[in-house]
Amino acid sequence: MKKGNIISVSAALLILLLGVFWLYGTGADVHIADMSSSPIGVRESGQLDIVLQNNGSKPVDVWLEVENAFVDMNGEARSTSRLIISNDSADPWNAEFVSLQKPIHLLPGNNSVSVWIGYALPGKYPVNVKVVENGRLLDEGTYLVETPPPEIHLKLEYEMGRRNTSDVYRIYGYLINKGTGSALDVSTNLTVTEEGTGEPVFTSSRTYDVRGNDKSALWTWPDYPYAIVEIAHGNPLEEPYMPVQNVVIGGSEDRFRVNVTSTWQGQAVSAELLLPSGKETGDAYD
Repeated sequence: MKKGNIISVSAALLILLLGVFWLYGTGADVHIADMSSSPIGVRESGQLDIVLQNNGSKPVDVWLEVENAFVDMNGEARSTSRLIISNDSADPWNAEFVSLQKPIHLLPGNNSVSVWIGYALPGKYPVNVKVVENGRLLDEGTYLVETPPPEIHLKLEYEMGRRNTSDVYRIYGYLINKGTGSALDVSTNLTVTEEGTGEPVFTSSRTYDVRGNDKSALWTWPDYPYAIVEIAHGNPLEEPYMPVQNVVIGGSEDRFRVNVTSTWQGQAVSAELLLPSGKETGDAYD
């Protein structure tokens, strides 16, 4: 082999060895020792706690690259590689205490760091964490975060009073979430059926939001009934019930079945009232 070729091959091997050494031989000795997270509800902010072990004798600066930390309604992950929570912050969303462009300074031994996580839909999400120093991958690991679904329920109740010759039933409804996380845009349908014929006489639809371990009133106007059923034993009342829009007026021989159904992400719940129920005594309305 000619001397020039030998020099060229040697130079190429040297460059290759230096590249391998740069990639694998000079990195800090940092490993992911542990990852943990409490279950978080839908559309709630949570955090993934990570323990990074620096086995070296000197401090080292590293980056965390996090995949699947945030997933939107379309199932698309949002990049949060630099969204690190500072332990010095009482308000971690404050930009002064969230590392967006700074590396993590690791002292020798175990170091704790947390990253924000959040999901728009229930499910199980594998969060992949990479520890990087100057472009070198030092370690990586995956943690499965569980996001339980909200647990929706419905409740209907009513008040009955008499005005002139009419019995007026004021119906109140509540969408209840017994789980964690928020259920947004819960499709809720009201159907009023004449019991004798089985024919629907009134329908309406609306969406509601309900937070975790909370309830939302069903109404078209705050502090007003969700619906009104008037049983007129003479002439119906001439006064409108606005702003209540869900109004049914019947006569003495009528009986109405009031059904409300709510659906959200595969869950379906319903509640019913039969009016008049035959148990009312009633008070006079002013």
